Amino acid sequence: MGDISRRAVLGTCGTALTLGAGCLGDSTGSGNEPNSTDDGGSWESFRAGPSNAGIVETAAPRDEPAERWRIDLSPGPGTAAVSDGTAFLAAESALHALEVESGEELWTVEFETERTGSPAVTDDAVVCPVGDGLVAVDRDGAEKRRIPFDSGETNASLLSQQQARPGPSSSPTVVDGTVYVGTPDGDLVAVSLADESVTWRSAATAGWTTFSQAQQSEAVVSSPAVVDGRVIVGTEAGVAAFDAADGSSEWTYGTERAVRSSPAVADGTVYVGGSTPIAISMESGDLEWQSNDAFETMSGRQTRPWVDAANRQERTGMKPSVAVGEDIVVGHDPDDRLVALERSDGSTRWEAPLEGVESIAAATADSTAAMGAGSSARVEPMTTQLAPSWSSPAITGDVVVVGTTQGIVAVSVTDGEGLWRIPTESRVVASPAVADGTVVVGDDSGACYALDES
Repeated sequence: MGDISRRAVLGTCGTALTLGAGCLGDSTGSGNEPNSTDDGGSWESFRAGPSNAGIVETAAPRDEPAERWRIDLSPGPGTAAVSDGTAFLAAESALHALEVESGEELWTVEFETERTGSPAVTDDAVVCPVGDGLVAVDRDGAEKRRIPFDSGETNASLLSQQQARPGPSSSPTVVDGTVYVGTPDGDLVAVSLADESVTWRSAATAGWTTFSQAQQSEAVVSSPAVVDGRVIVGTEAGVAAFDAADGSSEWTYGTERAVRSSPAVADGTVYVGGSTPIAISMESGDLEWQSNDAFETMSGRQTRPWVDAANRQERTGMKPSVAVGEDIVVGHDPDDRLVALERSDGSTRWEAPLEGVESIAAATADSTAAMGAGSSARVEPMTTQLAPSWSSPAITGDVVVVGTTQGIVAVSVTDGEGLWRIPTESRVVASPAVADGTVVVGDDSGACYALDES
């Protein structure tokens, strides 16, 4: 990984960001606010809090940030949970606790050979998904406890696939001492932390098995949003809502494609990302709006062929989730763009391309050496075709932060104007966690950064 001093600030040119042109908390979301972390001092789960809105009040830096620290973990760290000055990150089969101020590694807990997903934090524990259960670790790392899921009914063919290539459950959400999590076999589970037992288990939808078999993929259930006594998840067949107390089905909304991003709830509306973003009434499950052209490319065509090829090769169980602000919904598409939609009707407010490009200085230097110092030919930065980033954006005050194929990028909430970019050698798949103005995020190589104004 190159030194942070290599970072290049994106030129601000309208909404253009290319250099030449352009799966916890013991909190209870009110259901009427777009987030549950009021002062921006914590980021308690994958999408900040139980509503999955991905928003905090304290803003990330508007100017190019400084590197507070960098630490190398196992490849592919997930999204951090941050609370009381400690960042908890899961990477492969380990959970790490890092002091946000210094980057000091306070403790590490190994989960044997099982992969784990993004953690969530409560007042006295950190909860991680591991295959067919959860692991709860004390906040000081002193004790870990495994909480298995009930066996339930699982499709035999799908179970065989999971044994060959086991995957973790969704990132957990906790409200009032109950953990809500989607399992690898397509169920939604509620687990009581008090007695470490399964309270209820429900099939997420009736149609997921057929779809999963046809696609030869895992039966993905998204990280749940839990608001006002409802649990809302994305599934292979659409969006589903359940009663948080007993797991009974309240409504389902069918979609043409699997919903592999986590629904977000604000002011009684469920917002779902993907190739066709939608807004659904949380009360009834009725469609409020659908944005059919939100993620078309700038030329009006669909995403580039290499993106589709990467999707097929990875068969990823995740896609970027939206962040919900006061009046906009911000999504990240596979072409590395941020798109802001009006919450009222889904119309596009602004677009911010984030394509991976070499720095202007590096491109100019290389071309000058090749052509000779006397040449006056114009040098265009070269785009680099990489597998897409699945990082979900975070709204922090008046700044949006997201990971991309080549770095960490910030834009203005108001108009998508580029603010800064910190380049990385590996793509950033994890979603940024922002607490007290500090951005904590890792890239695919395992490098984890804390960025702030200091």
